[in-house]
Amino acid sequence: MKTRHIHSQRQVLKGCAVGILVLTMGTAIFSVPSVHAAPVMTNIAAKGAIVVDAATGQIIAEQNMNQVLPAASTSKLLTSYLVNQAITKDKLFNWDSPVKISRNVAKVSVEPELTNVPLKAGQSYSVKKLYQAALLGSANAAAMALGDAISGSQQAYIDDMKQQLATWGIHNVTINSAAGLLNSQVYSDAVGTNPNTENLMSAKDMAIVATHLVDDYPNVIQTTALPHTDFYGTPVESTDALLPGGKVKSPYHFDGLKTGTSVKAHQNFVGTLTYDNRRLITVVYGTGPVDGEDPTRFYETLKLLDQTLSKVHFVMVPKGSLRATTKLENGTTKRLSVTNEQPIGVWLPRKQSQPKVSVAANQGFSAPVKRGETAGMLKLDDVTYLSSHDEFASPAVANHDVKKIGFLAQLWQNILALF
Repeated sequence: MKTRHIHSQRQVLKGCAVGILVLTMGTAIFSVPSVHAAPVMTNIAAKGAIVVDAATGQIIAEQNMNQVLPAASTSKLLTSYLVNQAITKDKLFNWDSPVKISRNVAKVSVEPELTNVPLKAGQSYSVKKLYQAALLGSANAAAMALGDAISGSQQAYIDDMKQQLATWGIHNVTINSAAGLLNSQVYSDAVGTNPNTENLMSAKDMAIVATHLVDDYPNVIQTTALPHTDFYGTPVESTDALLPGGKVKSPYHFDGLKTGTSVKAHQNFVGTLTYDNRRLITVVYGTGPVDGEDPTRFYETLKLLDQTLSKVHFVMVPKGSLRATTKLENGTTKRLSVTNEQPIGVWLPRKQSQPKVSVAANQGFSAPVKRGETAGMLKLDDVTYLSSHDEFASPAVANHDVKKIGFLAQLWQNILALF
């Protein structure tokens, strides 16, 4: 994907920023006050919505993004992440590994009210086929079978889902299903005693899940971009009507990700597309009637993008083009001018060409200073991110040398500071 070139802004700098914060045990903010302008506020027929730049984590637009809502089958994106993690990181199995089906999962697979591919108890199916069926056709029992393969049981898998969300800072959620079903729909694999419990998550938190999925495992797009697949002779059609050639015509180039439908959720859709050489994530929760065939969620997604992209543009700020100052101790000047050590990619209002920045300075940073020396991190003050760590856009390096003043001058400055 073309967006990978900006990953230093989210991955490398994230680690750098975390290191600075840990070492300093507190960050001093100077220069421009750290006040974030709101993302584009959209007005579509949905209970919650968000648009995010996948590479940087910038929230470009939102609508009730923090409201906790039924996630339904968009929950399968978290299961997709954990499958990829189990293969590439944990080495639990590979794409061709067989997954044996339990009696209860087989029972769920033939429930007429649920989307599924037929599974037989005691029979094995490959990880890849189950994964494709879950992502493209929203096969619920297939997602449950993958959870069993990862954790050994549905109960253990739910705990693993919660743990993964917690590592991303997501806590205000309800998770009881690998597929996004009600407790009453998974029979003996129900977690807890309330039959009406279902997965609950905000649009923002689902955007975090989707962003990690496409960033950490970009190969997922190879699956979600498929219009259809085959599950051992059973045809599986993608539920994403915004794919090229799909039922809903779009001026945008979508290549995934996942729909979700339930009585409480109505229609949900998490989408991903490329626009202006950027990979975007869209989330629309709680729209349209309770009808998996109704296209409302897709039209509201297009409205979400129209309202967003008409008001913003993507700017690549060149290295060394931003200016900010930070307080400097024991120097011949009291403030140090700094700039961005590397390029910064950011979505801004169409009339704005550069972001406002401030400096998170290294604790104890003082003269002498050499030009090019790292003084801290630049923070973007007029944009909002999924994570506070993403605000740190570039190391802040000194624009000039500053000499250290002598002992007597330091003593005199300290005396003056008392009055």
